[in-house]
Amino acid sequence: MRKIIIILSVILLKTSFLLGQSKLAIYEDSLKNLGLIITTDTLEINRTQANYDFIKTLVAALKEKNSYYYPFNQLHDFISIKKSDDNKLKVFSWFTQANDGDYRYFGAIQVNNPNKLELYPLLDNSQSLKNLINLNDTTLQTNKWLGAVYYQIVPVTGIREPYYLLLGWKGKSALANSKVIETLKFVNDKPVFGTQVLESGAKTNTFNSRHIFDYTKSASMMLRYVKSENLIVFDHLVAPSKKAEGISDLYAPDLSYDGFKLKQGKWIFQENMKLKNLPDEADEFFIDPALDAQNTNSVIKE
Repeated sequence: MRKIIIILSVILLKTSFLLGQSKLAIYEDSLKNLGLIITTDTLEINRTQANYDFIKTLVAALKEKNSYYYPFNQLHDFISIKKSDDNKLKVFSWFTQANDGDYRYFGAIQVNNPNKLELYPLLDNSQSLKNLINLNDTTLQTNKWLGAVYYQIVPVTGIREPYYLLLGWKGKSALANSKVIETLKFVNDKPVFGTQVLESGAKTNTFNSRHIFDYTKSASMMLRYVKSENLIVFDHLVAPSKKAEGISDLYAPDLSYDGFKLKQGKWIFQENMKLKNLPDEADEFFIDPALDAQNTNSVIKE
């Protein structure tokens, strides 16, 4: 009798799991249709409404049991969905673009909690933060988020206060883009952006909470994590002329490379690195959006 009860329990669990996956597949189809409107419709009002519906539908989907493990493979052309290697969290992030070229970012952090949905919305505060002098040292709550689309998550563990690095892309203006290294930690079990672990420059021994690279939209910039070497590598950006020095929106790569090396829980700046096996642009996880105002091309690839 006991064996029969165990078998029936397993069957019920499997049935429940499959039903949940089926419901998530239905939600995914709806999200895909909304994603197509967000990225291809020429009318801003339609894109805005579709994005609003997308958010509501995504939240409803994530309320389903075991949603954390559902891959949402059909959505990768519309939003970035990245799971941390330690399997403790998943980050959703995407953007919309207005007809005047302004970007707005959306996102959420889902914590792997089998007992309930633990979801933290990310509210874009880019406009208020863009003129903040000490932005690189500022701690930001999830409702004051420096919007970005993240393509790599790097867990830093084995230390007293573990944290994550998020590597992301950020459309800045009609003329410039940004790449971002963001830090994320949990304080009282709540996500907070900002922990001072990124050395501000070569041998400065001072540390920032984030690093932002501005560069001209006519160029592309490499920023990625090389797991095998615990190394973040990126293009060195320079002004195109002496007159343009200090105008970061005009900067572009000069074919040299800098980086950050993980040492005792902090990232030490590495200047003018000599790399034997440099990852090329084909290894990037994120493609800069097309320059068209409606943003009609897919921007994310795996």
